Amino acid sequence: MHFARYGLSSAKFNALIHLYMAGDQGLTQSELGNKLLVARATISGLIERLEKEDLVVRKTDPADKRVFLVCLTNRAFALMHAFLPVHNDYMRKVISALDRHEKEALISLLEKIRKGLGSV
Repeated sequence: MHFARYGLSSAKFNALIHLYMAGDQGLTQSELGNKLLVARATISGLIERLEKEDLVVRKTDPADKRVFLVCLTNRAFALMHAFLPVHNDYMRKVISALDRHEKEALISLLEKIRKGLGSV
């Protein structure tokens, strides 16, 4: 898959894209875990692996010294800038197999799922 060429797994990519969208302020470990729908132990291990690869750093939250923010490194921002166009092209090719009505149905179903996730 296209992830492997960039040294990514789907789990790493999902974490990185959420952090990328969060920008410079990053996310708390809890926030990231909630977005990824994973347990505390799982997110801890993932963050440790990303730290070892110099893709994220943990910083103390200035508003609450007990909380750590997970932020992308410059290396991770560069990786995402290189990878996202490739990923977007890949997804366009995948979606191109669907006709207009199927795409509309897919979007509608994904919206329902997104709303459902917001209520849990």
